[in-house]
Amino acid sequence: MALALADGLLGAWVLRTSSMELPEGPFVRRAVALQIIPALLLFAGLYLLGHQEPTSDVPGYYVPAARSVLAGQVPFRDFTLSYAPLFAYIGAALVFFWNSGKVFALFAIVLNAVTLVLWHSTAKAFFDRSTARQCTILFATSGHVLVQGLLGTNQTWIGTALAASTLLIARDRGVAAGLVQAAAACATKVLAHLFWPVLWMFARRRTGVVLGAVLPTIATYGVFVALGAGPGLLYPLRYESEQISSGNIPYLLDLVLGGSGAAERFIVDSLTLLALGAALGWLFWRTRTVSASKRPMLLPAGLALTGLILMLFSKKSFTGYMVFVMYPIVLMLIAGLARRRARVGFLIGFNALLVAEPSLWFHLNGWSGGLRSWLAAGGGTSAAGFVCVDLVLLACYVYLAWLSVRWVQSTVDGAIADRKASQSATACSLV
Repeated sequence: MALALADGLLGAWVLRTSSMELPEGPFVRRAVALQIIPALLLFAGLYLLGHQEPTSDVPGYYVPAARSVLAGQVPFRDFTLSYAPLFAYIGAALVFFWNSGKVFALFAIVLNAVTLVLWHSTAKAFFDRSTARQCTILFATSGHVLVQGLLGTNQTWIGTALAASTLLIARDRGVAAGLVQAAAACATKVLAHLFWPVLWMFARRRTGVVLGAVLPTIATYGVFVALGAGPGLLYPLRYESEQISSGNIPYLLDLVLGGSGAAERFIVDSLTLLALGAALGWLFWRTRTVSASKRPMLLPAGLALTGLILMLFSKKSFTGYMVFVMYPIVLMLIAGLARRRARVGFLIGFNALLVAEPSLWFHLNGWSGGLRSWLAAGGGTSAAGFVCVDLVLLACYVYLAWLSVRWVQSTVDGAIADRKASQSATACSLV
């Protein structure tokens, strides 16, 4: 949490310096340095000098899967894997380079820098110079992004793929955007598919995105079926469906639904699907009249809203998943809040909360079951205090989702007004 606060304060200071007025090239290089230098220094201190090892899933899942591939085994045929089939091969390449779980953290740090550059290029295309630069600095100094990089999680992989696909769609390269998503889907996990409808919805050439994403994914999975891994390919989906986390509405609903078994799972899963379906349906309906040339500018807001709905309604929504859409969320915050101090203050607090919430959940031993079982086991004050933290986090999600909805509405209304004005001007010129 201290890292998140310090990184956020660094960003607040940079926003007040002459760095914001640098020419484009030096500005981007300074933003990348602002992100990557603290991350590398912490990496060196923790992992090289301190001889620590990455936590999370790296030692338990990432490294064993990579070493299994290096031993000649095939995922899902010779060993189980809770990620997509190519994940173990990318991990194998990393572990071959450096036989340590630390390589995943180093890789994530590099990917975060790539993500920053990609998103900055997209923001320049859709927003004014000041907004794009403020967002890039605040993303570069996001404490949550910093911590996720140091943990080495594959959340950063999906975030980089989304940034690349968004930029490609902005440049009207739908097939290439789809190919990037296919690579992410085959190399990360089920959640990589979540944003496909939004990418399709706001692309100029929708068919290209679909073909680029779907055909390579089918081909890749077909190869593993041919290798005899077919029966195990659905294991990640079954595994994910059984997992829970704190920081979402279903976790709090466990107080009411806990103990109902299959009925609780059905209600929670239905709620998630209904919420995501309603959000995607609303986005499509609200933006249906926007011309194809204007659609891509709505993509950051669509991604932000979809990610926030996931965080609110999915029974497994670790705060690390916010890395998927952190840059679009910062964009919505800057576009929605007029006062710079309010933006920066909210973002510093939000980053600190994202870092602290899962740590508290594990430290207080709430992870061993649902909220109801935690209270039944004598959680008492600890559980009640943690619920208050979760309520604040959920309130932040709701507020950011509201900002995203409001931005979509105002942008669509503006696009419609511009089109009508253009049509009127054309009609007058013909008279």
